[in-house]
Amino acid sequence: MAKITDTHPNMDWEDAYAIQDAIRQRKESRGVRIAGLKMGLTSFAKMKQMGVTDPIHGFLTDYGSCLDGAAIDVDGLIHPKAEAEIAFVLKHPLKGPGCHIGDVLAATDFILPAVEVIDSRYENFRFDLKSVIADNTSSARFVTGGQMAGVEGIDLKCLGVVLEKNGEVVATGAGAAVPSGTERCHARQHARRQGP
Repeated sequence: MAKITDTHPNMDWEDAYAIQDAIRQRKESRGVRIAGLKMGLTSFAKMKQMGVTDPIHGFLTDYGSCLDGAAIDVDGLIHPKAEAEIAFVLKHPLKGPGCHIGDVLAATDFILPAVEVIDSRYENFRFDLKSVIADNTSSARFVTGGQMAGVEGIDLKCLGVVLEKNGEVVATGAGAAVPSGTERCHARQHARRQGP
């Protein structure tokens, strides 16, 4: 399908998140459980490419969760793409307003490696930011696994990742590519979802 802003060119950021929230509420009314929250455009390069200064956010569903080591079923997806991520597992929910980086780190039980499979309903994976927010930031599937680690004593900027396909390296990344404000945005996202 064409991106939503083609038919609604005057929609704003609040409209985009309102559409995403309506999708979430509809899923929850059908028994879907929200498994977590996600961020998109978290690297300097992606933000520069899209002309933004803050990451965007969406939600993860229980049916999108896949077992570590198992094949990920992509039947029914349009054009899936895999991305390496760092998952933050919280001990307790964050509350806002006034949530900040320290709150995120204090609430974090552990971090672990993750792979997210993104997908977009938009033709040829072409969209603008408002359209991708409305489409829940292309969320489709995710898997967490590997070694859990507490955040104490870990410099997140020094974490590295190697993504392989059939034993061949297809991408690498480092925490240093993620702006220091990402945790702040994570805090704002939780505050927005959880309320006071």
